[in-house]
Amino acid sequence: MKKRTIKEILERRKKQPEKNEVLIGKIIGAHGIKGEIKVKPETEIFEKQIKKVKKLTGYRGTLKKIFTIENIKPFKNVFIVKFKEIEDRNSAEAAINTSLFIKREELISLEEDEYFFEELIALNVVTEEGDEIGKVKEILEMPANHILAIEKPNGKEILIPFIKQFIKKVDVKNRNIVITPIEGLV
Repeated sequence: MKKRTIKEILERRKKQPEKNEVLIGKIIGAHGIKGEIKVKPETEIFEKQIKKVKKLTGYRGTLKKIFTIENIKPFKNVFIVKFKEIEDRNSAEAAINTSLFIKREELISLEEDEYFFEELIALNVVTEEGDEIGKVKEILEMPANHILAIEKPNGKEILIPFIKQFIKKVDVKNRNIVITPIEGLV
């Protein structure tokens, strides 16, 4: 048996989704004993999107699995989903930390000012004057609004609320976000 380095093992575990797939949610827990699971949405339009598809692709480590949706209902800030392939609590618990994707061609049309989180990651953030602020590192979901975590060129992180008061233009095609920062924000 060939011995693998830790680096090789970790690379193998990073099973990447196909380029034509978009992340829409993540399984974060089991719910009850009949195989229902809790899914945390990774997009604001999760509920609209999930109604348009019957199958999702799940990635967990090196495993890839196709899930067929039987039932879905909102529950607090997550969704309770029943997949045909998950029959009991044990298999629901085994699916925790599975990332759920759909095919890009199955995406519903976004309305103005709606974005998939993955589209915003790594966009350049600049002021209206053209000064570079940094790149979007992640999107934090807060009760009032989403917050962009931006990594500055010096490695420091700043947080900017994703609201019209600060965000003047999002240009996914040209890979940038124009902001109007208040004094002391950046």
